[in-house]
Amino acid sequence: MYKLSTLMIFSSLSVALCAQTQHLFYKCQSYGSESQFNPIYSFLNYTLDTLQIPKSFDDENLSNRWKEVRWNLGHPHAAIQMEGGWSAFVNRQVFPYRFTENDWIPNYSLHLLGGGMTWLKNAEWFESHGFPLPRLSAFVVITAAELFQEVVEKKSTWHDDEIADVYLFRPAGILLFAWEPFARFAADTLQLQSWGYQPMYAPDLERNYGKRGRIINAGENFIVRPNMFKSERVKPFVFFGMTNLFGLSHRSSGADSISWGIGTAMLEAKPAEMRLSGGIFWDRDNSLLASLILNGTDNLALRLNIHPGAIFGKSIWSPGIYVGIGDRYKDINFGITIKYSPLGIASGKQPR
Repeated sequence: MYKLSTLMIFSSLSVALCAQTQHLFYKCQSYGSESQFNPIYSFLNYTLDTLQIPKSFDDENLSNRWKEVRWNLGHPHAAIQMEGGWSAFVNRQVFPYRFTENDWIPNYSLHLLGGGMTWLKNAEWFESHGFPLPRLSAFVVITAAELFQEVVEKKSTWHDDEIADVYLFRPAGILLFAWEPFARFAADTLQLQSWGYQPMYAPDLERNYGKRGRIINAGENFIVRPNMFKSERVKPFVFFGMTNLFGLSHRSSGADSISWGIGTAMLEAKPAEMRLSGGIFWDRDNSLLASLILNGTDNLALRLNIHPGAIFGKSIWSPGIYVGIGDRYKDINFGITIKYSPLGIASGKQPR
């Protein structure tokens, strides 16, 4: 409890405390998605990410699911044998030599690349705010986030899924980004960055099993836009997470860019079900100011996120706004938050 209170206090003082720091991923910006970033914000977006797919994941019976995850992690060989043995595990989770599975794709994109960057970004946050042992502190946070996400996902994942995520790809991602040449390549050449949604607590929304009060609009997304063209003003753009979009990023004026992409959003994990999706994004120096995603996850026809700094500029009261319109167009959610807060407040009707 003391640690959580300390994190909340430090997050509210972030501009003053880290104005002079220089890092690869955490820039301590006072606007956009970066003004909201802190370990709590990162934890919520990562752990609750898959709740965007209500057909496959929910937060029911978490204690029983934790027992299952804990047993699988404690008996990795038995868990792998339950899903067809080591050859099936390697083909499905690590290297698809039979070309029959696709579980390995999020392992490399979200757990290795995105997860490794998330660890380093959290470490940079801890260092900027004067925490001792910042890399170890970040390791504790992201390991807890990984375990909690595995519990949330357990409704629809294989017995050996957490073996690959916790024992292989998460440590590999940390080691990869602990190696400065690769971390610098990811930051400078790939221009890898996290563009999470704005988690909102909606006290009046029902959960799948009747109880009220749930966190909505949580999700961890990543982007890359490498310098592949001769022009500095136009770059390839890839947005990936539960929604995967491909398009272009256009430098509009000064440090602002407008990016767009078309691709797919996941509706169900197993068997995989997708739908055509598209989005447009406005950022300043890699800090997301606003995004609009159509036909995305969470049964939403439209998901609008306006981050602090887009309205009223640098004011401490510049709001973060979330609007979600369901596929039936009559299910609407609205939420609001402020700078440096990892969680906002929302109301509305759950899209179905």
